[in-house]
Amino acid sequence: EKRRQKKARQKAARLLAKQEQTKAKKHKTTPEKETGTSPANRTGKKKAKRKWDETNSDSPEEIKHSSRATGGEFGTLRLGVKYKDIQMGNGPFVQDRKKVRVNYTLRAKNKTGKIIDSGRNFAFRVGKGEVIKGWDIGLDGMRQGGVRQLIVPPKAGYGNRNVGAGSGGILFFEIQLL
Repeated sequence: EKRRQKKARQKAARLLAKQEQTKAKKHKTTPEKETGTSPANRTGKKKAKRKWDETNSDSPEEIKHSSRATGGEFGTLRLGVKYKDIQMGNGPFVQDRKKVRVNYTLRAKNKTGKIIDSGRNFAFRVGKGEVIKGWDIGLDGMRQGGVRQLIVPPKAGYGNRNVGAGSGGILFFEIQLL
């Protein structure tokens, strides 16, 4: 009886793993597709870059970020950061170590909760650790002019510090890349 139960549990675990793989392929959010350039993802190896003109629709950024979450569903990135593009930008992609300017709103509880913080024309360098990890991870793949919602868990945000969302609270950002 115990052996039969163990086999049933193993079969259920394999089935669940297969369903998750199928779902990941369908939404193209496998770890291989999430090879961003933020400090948390670097291996110290430099990859050769090919030159691309901006009119080429198959640029490395287009290929790398072809699995954008739009509409009603959120995509998931490293450290559990979730994102959804509200408006796609038309400008250049965010580049690692380059300075960007954003307007942002931070809310508590959910995307319609109390505003904890907001900023206009806030400038920082992506991937340099000047902002929380959730931003470095969540802005990867955005284009200038785009608007994105981020749900940042404590491990990619402020940890157990209370910034208005409670100790270890989940942060809900809406970010516009200027």
